[in-house]
Amino acid sequence: MQAEEIAAFWDPSAKGYRSRTTVPFGEPLHVPAPFDFALNTSGFAVRPDGDRDVEE
Repeated sequence: MQAEEIAAFWDPSAKGYRSRTTVPFGEPLHVPAPFDFALNTSGFAVRPDGDRDVEE
């Protein structure tokens, strides 16, 4: 969330996932088969630098 990106991982193996797609918030993220659809990420918040939640 802090990087303002979303990732989809697929093609699992014994050592982890072989494939990944990463897009910035606001861009559609293709989720591969068996789902095969584009996830709309335009509703994912991109916060201005001064608007971070910080505990004091």
